[in-house]
Amino acid sequence: MWVVLLALFCAVRGQQLVLKELHTLHQWTNLSLGDDLAKGNRFLPVDVDIEYGDEGRHRTFLTIPRLGMATPFTLATVAAEHNELVENPRLEPYPSAEWHVPPNNCSGITSAIRTYIDECWRLWVVDSGQVNSLQLCPPQILTFDLVKDELVQRHPLPPDAYIPSVSIFTALVVDLAESGTPNRCVGGRAYIADAWGYGLIVFDSLTGRSWRIEHESMKPTPLLGLGRSSNSQAGIFTVSLSPSEAEERFLYFHTLNAFNEVRVPLALVNNETFWKSTNASRSRDGFHSLGTRGIQCESEVMDQSGNLYCSLISLGALVKWEESVANYTADDLRVVAYNPHKIKFVTGLKINRNSKGEEELWALSSQPKLFVGGDLPENEVKFQIIGCRTADLLANTPCTVGATATTPTNV
Repeated sequence: MWVVLLALFCAVRGQQLVLKELHTLHQWTNLSLGDDLAKGNRFLPVDVDIEYGDEGRHRTFLTIPRLGMATPFTLATVAAEHNELVENPRLEPYPSAEWHVPPNNCSGITSAIRTYIDECWRLWVVDSGQVNSLQLCPPQILTFDLVKDELVQRHPLPPDAYIPSVSIFTALVVDLAESGTPNRCVGGRAYIADAWGYGLIVFDSLTGRSWRIEHESMKPTPLLGLGRSSNSQAGIFTVSLSPSEAEERFLYFHTLNAFNEVRVPLALVNNETFWKSTNASRSRDGFHSLGTRGIQCESEVMDQSGNLYCSLISLGALVKWEESVANYTADDLRVVAYNPHKIKFVTGLKINRNSKGEEELWALSSQPKLFVGGDLPENEVKFQIIGCRTADLLANTPCTVGATATTPTNV
């Protein structure tokens, strides 16, 4: 049924479905973080980021939300000696093991769920403070200096910014001031989607303040045939921003079960005074539904050319829409990658720049069964990190990435 649906979607656009080779950086069949599975050290990552250094050097970051107290660490990097290993590379706690023990030590990292690497060599981390829906600590935003691997800022969210044991953060994007602006690499604004709390959290790191935005378009819209599954109850699932050089900038988002895309002027989102005033509950005119794509998508990300990429749920495809296009319908979307063997349930979708300054799209793709407690064969790939230069996606050329000098892996 899903393949037929995607075929119909492509027929509308006059596109042919052709299998796209995507580079697999790492993949895991083994879900254990330790040698003893009986200890319950199974891990299920939900977000990914790639940090590039000089001469192609790179580090891979994963968030591993704690599903139990036995999880030894929740923010990880692939061990340096396993950087070139595709199958089951070893993971190490970041920035050190001391940050992760014990889980209820609120001075460390309780449960990392989202990351973002900015242009100033900083890693932003959203820590939910939850272990298996138990709110042990307040959620917090941590910023690490990736050169020194040291904490540079910590911001616990105030009580009115989240709902304890309910808020689940499904997306994070960070915006910096224009190049040449004083304190550019000191400040920055983080935008966080709270899918189960139905809100957007904004954090201004320069002022150290944060505020919450709620709107009807951030709530789930029941769809026929979905019933009351957990996915149908997820609200705002994504956050994307217009390119930094755009004359007028917007924040984009959609809920997990919706067919439409919503945008709001970034200037309105950034107006802390307005959202903390009594007018905030009455004036919501800035939220605009662009239209409907007629199909669900999950994670999304926008590149610096204004291309908005989104992974289609259960269809093994990645589509893109151009911000400069006035309409938002199936006619205005283009499939840039089709690979049902690799594009599964994408929980993390990022744009990172390689050592040459080229934009690359990276996805953390997992087997959907893992999120509903299903079992998979022992040797089956449970999740993988796949990537491609955005230029290769747009030109439909073989995928290359800066993280390796080898040829792309075969499908």
